[in-house]
Amino acid sequence: MRKHIKAIAIGAALLAGYPASAADAAKETVYTPEQGDISFGVDLVPLFRTIGDAFDNHKYETVIGGTPFRPEGNDLVRPKVAISAKYMLTDRLAVSAILGLRVESASEREYTKDDLALALNPLSEARVVDTRKASRSGGSLMAGVEYRMGQRRVQGIFGGGLLFGFSSVTTSYTYGNKITDINQRPSTAYQGQTDGNGYRTLSYRPNGPAFALGVYGKIGVECFVAPKIALGATVDLYLYGTFGPKGYTKSEGFNAAYGKVEERTDLVTPGNRGVYFGTDNIGGSLYLAFYF
Repeated sequence: MRKHIKAIAIGAALLAGYPASAADAAKETVYTPEQGDISFGVDLVPLFRTIGDAFDNHKYETVIGGTPFRPEGNDLVRPKVAISAKYMLTDRLAVSAILGLRVESASEREYTKDDLALALNPLSEARVVDTRKASRSGGSLMAGVEYRMGQRRVQGIFGGGLLFGFSSVTTSYTYGNKITDINQRPSTAYQGQTDGNGYRTLSYRPNGPAFALGVYGKIGVECFVAPKIALGATVDLYLYGTFGPKGYTKSEGFNAAYGKVEERTDLVTPGNRGVYFGTDNIGGSLYLAFYF
């Protein structure tokens, strides 16, 4: 009898503890970030733009938040793709950084007649290659703090900090026909890059590297669709200034006064300045974030 009473007591204790165990298991599923968590996020706008372009014959005509910004022809603080990172100092307060980069380089090659072969044989059809290379790079870094509100799976976000951006645009040329004392104005596929004195462009940088420096504030929301996985949307308020060094053209030609081929550099622009204020999506308006 004593054994039966003991078994019933143990069973009752297990049954009594089951609801508490179930409640504890439910509490273990944490959706929102906690102190010490690290987050990585990816901008989703380029994905939606790519999908939209697949059904749109007028590609790139409509801009969406997060697309490149081009004050006076330069790409600055709005890259095509942005990657974000956060560290939770507390359950509410975090330090954050958003990095965006773009690097583009494209070459265009054209045939032109081979001057040396033509001089040796007037019937020659030999050709050489001229190349024009366009290089463009730019990006931004935003660093600051953010505070979040809300206990449930939807949280509001408020934050701000500093932003820095840069851009550079350069066009360079290489030519198949060399300049010599005999052939002082060789044939080239890019006739528009040769001035009246026979000097041809080697490289062209219209405004020099451009830089931006300023501050930003942001407001947004994160919806946790799964534990520690959130869809976020933000809008930025920014104030920043831009400045760029002088632009230049580097060229080569035959200097008749000295009887030799020389290179020279000519300034083409005195440098530019600007101030920008407004609301935009500098670091990505729609993103997916993972917390670990």
